[in-house]
Amino acid sequence: MGNLYIDYAIRNHALSLMREYGVDPHEVIYCYSRAGQDLKLPSNDYALIRGPEVLLTCVYRGSIGQAFTVSPREYRGRIVDLLNLDLGVINNRALFYAFLNAFYRSLGLIKNTIHCGSHKPVKCGVELARYILSSYGVGKRVLHVGYQPAHIEYLAYYLRDNLLVTDLRSDTVWKYRYGRLVYDGLFDDPYIGTSDIILVTASSVINKSFWGIISKAHTLGKEIILYGISAPVLAYFISKFTPIKINIFCPYSK
Repeated sequence: MGNLYIDYAIRNHALSLMREYGVDPHEVIYCYSRAGQDLKLPSNDYALIRGPEVLLTCVYRGSIGQAFTVSPREYRGRIVDLLNLDLGVINNRALFYAFLNAFYRSLGLIKNTIHCGSHKPVKCGVELARYILSSYGVGKRVLHVGYQPAHIEYLAYYLRDNLLVTDLRSDTVWKYRYGRLVYDGLFDDPYIGTSDIILVTASSVINKSFWGIISKAHTLGKEIILYGISAPVLAYFISKFTPIKINIFCPYSK
């Protein structure tokens, strides 16, 4: 089972929901890019400010779905054409998941599909450290896949040497952030094996690294926590139709 298998399974599930709820697949929707500056984030260290990542945002019947992407494309067209895009292409994946996040939210199946702003990402870091310690106790080794500054700041403070961080960006890999060296996310496997808890960025759904990470973590019996707004629909699908248990952490998303 791989990324595209899951993508197509979700596509089929979405089509079945459209038939169930009488949605016209020829209905026109609109998706656009939203810059990180709009969110008034607390520092330039966030990916949405540093670039080139943006929030691809889709609106469906008043519900908003978003997804992180480094390759945005705007879209105004029919639902059926969007669902039939080639999902091997990264900018199509962002459209696909941003729309499905909006669509499933409109049905009341998911929530937390809109990115937080202002100083809430910092509060998120504090809450994440507290959540890890209260839920799993001290001494657990945590792998944080993806660089979110406040997450790393507070996890590094509380977990010390029990924190590993990986990322895919050249401006963070092999550099120190809050006293922790950021490792290359292309080689997550050994870090998964030596960790107890795997914190996975939802952006990995768009760049196609997600399934490799969580399938390895599930096979090894690791705790899996998904953070971010790109993948609530995927988390819903996996929790409903597979044996993989994923905990969601995104307390300040809307």
